[in-house]
Amino acid sequence: WIYKNKEHGTMSAAASLGMILLWDVDSGLSQIDKFTYSDTDYIKAGASLAVGIVSANVRSECDPALALMSDKVDSDKSTIQRIGASLALG
Repeated sequence: WIYKNKEHGTMSAAASLGMILLWDVDSGLSQIDKFTYSDTDYIKAGASLAVGIVSANVRSECDPALALMSDKVDSDKSTIQRIGASLALG
């Protein structure tokens, strides 16, 4: 159902997985992980947003959102991927 949309629609569809899996960091990140390897930048950005939503208000020593997103913010990725990673960090 993610691939039935275009551009920003795919991003919001991928990010909606974060709301479905809210606060379930362990299994949520493993389900979202497959979308981070997509060919489409919008799906990757949506997956980044989903990671931020899943780990919102969850206290953890390892802080998986920070570990996964900090590299994407400072990288040479596309603008939409950097925006998604920045929003995922809060």
